[in-house]
Amino acid sequence: MKNGNLLIRIGFGLLFVWGGVEKFIEGFLGGVGLQNMADFLKSSGLAFLGDTGTYALGAILAALELVAGILLFANRRLFEAYAFLAFIMFMALALVHIPSGNWMNIMIHIALLFSLAGLAVQSKELK
Repeated sequence: MKNGNLLIRIGFGLLFVWGGVEKFIEGFLGGVGLQNMADFLKSSGLAFLGDTGTYALGAILAALELVAGILLFANRRLFEAYAFLAFIMFMALALVHIPSGNWMNIMIHIALLFSLAGLAVQSKELK
């Protein structure tokens, strides 16, 4: 079970470290950059936060995604890392993938959401 969990943590950790870094650096690893992230958040119904608010929210989300991925690599605070990443997948579904109607992305994010939620519950039960 330990090796299986290690592989899961490496896989999800890599996915979300990449996702966090690419939100900070436009063009790097296919990154969108913080300004494009902020513009997207505004267009997704969060315009009431204003330019500064959506930029700050984008930076916070990117940082937390990056930190959660690093926590998975480090085998630390797993419940919090998995729970936060499950929340990110829920928000990605609600704000991006369901409105776009891209069913492949919807299915992938549903699988990620439930996998991460299950891992969060499992990590809490193992303590």
